[in-house]
Amino acid sequence: MTTETPLELDNFFAFMQDPYPVYTYLREHEPVRWNSMFYSFMLSRFDDVHMVFSDQRRFSSDIWSQIPERMSPDGDNESSMYLRQIVPFLAYNLQGMDPPNHTRQRTLMMKTFTPRMIESFRPTVQKLVNELLDAKQDAGAMDIVSDLAYPLPSNVILELLGIPREGRPYIKASADAINEFVTTLLFLGPQVWPRLAGIFAEVKAYLKSLIAEKRKHPTDDLLTKMVHAEENGDILSEDEIVIATNFLLFAGHETTANLIAVGLYYLLQHHDQLELLRTDPTKMPGAVEELLRYVSPVHTLARHAVQDVELHGVTIPAGSSIYLLIGAANRDPAKFANPEMLDINRPPTRTLSFGYGIHYCLGAALARLESQVTFDTLLKRLPHLRMTIETPTFRPNYSLRGLTSLPVAF
Repeated sequence: MTTETPLELDNFFAFMQDPYPVYTYLREHEPVRWNSMFYSFMLSRFDDVHMVFSDQRRFSSDIWSQIPERMSPDGDNESSMYLRQIVPFLAYNLQGMDPPNHTRQRTLMMKTFTPRMIESFRPTVQKLVNELLDAKQDAGAMDIVSDLAYPLPSNVILELLGIPREGRPYIKASADAINEFVTTLLFLGPQVWPRLAGIFAEVKAYLKSLIAEKRKHPTDDLLTKMVHAEENGDILSEDEIVIATNFLLFAGHETTANLIAVGLYYLLQHHDQLELLRTDPTKMPGAVEELLRYVSPVHTLARHAVQDVELHGVTIPAGSSIYLLIGAANRDPAKFANPEMLDINRPPTRTLSFGYGIHYCLGAALARLESQVTFDTLLKRLPHLRMTIETPTFRPNYSLRGLTSLPVAF
């Protein structure tokens, strides 16, 4: 590892398949590194990432709102117009805002996204998992990614939101557009913005019509609850509900899909852990927590420094972008014993897989529920489950590390 070049250390795409040797090097030798490819500092140690999550005074979550001005400084050209249609979907959701706007919106959202409501959805999750497996049972084979891990969380959140089936393609397309925008911003830029802006315009128009319908005819779903959420006379605006709905699908879909697919891949590589779980299903909650640590469905999140910060002898100037390497932090030996070992019996220890502090993931309980039901059902229904490929390929997404496919037979 000591012979790694700056490009190999900085280019996330180059080590997507196995980032952990690079993470080890960074934690040990450069816990604060300037990434010249992505124009950001990288933090890789657990305590440092935890500290940034905890300190909203020095580190801001608002990394998107100024993008139109930075990338189109004249403000009048066509590119700027498209950016202004796209960026609100990233800048004005819970993950992209700072207090007091974040505090206000999260307070209203928490009135709707309650633990009781999520737990009440367990039978629906079980039904959806069974239906997806039923569709492949006779074939004796399936692709875990396309046949289970991807459709399940999107269908769950769409059911939870109460989005009619005819409207689901709009929501799915806009969630995919967020993913595409984030991963191509530095490399493709303006050439994809008109198409993405068109997708966001369509979903915005559709959701506003649906919101109007929910106001007139309330139903027992999350979207209706958001429409009618109130705190001291304050309510969520139409635009806030549109952005929140879109972001719930994007965040809840991608992360849970990665946890299920990559988690199963690692379980199938560790037969001793798989058999422990198969023989004692009561270990499932602990196993999911360990997989959250081991997989890190979100590998990186970004912040920017509000003021100069010195860390490990390195000055991070005010205004700098910072990549929090959650995938590295969750395998920090200073926090976790034998961190490269998958151990479903590991004593409960806080990880950073859902973030920390005021930006702790609102849908964490839902992701846990979906994963527990999915793994439990797979182990019960498919006792001879096995991979039919030696080494699956990871998608080119440095933030949300997930598989392109995971073919299995049973």
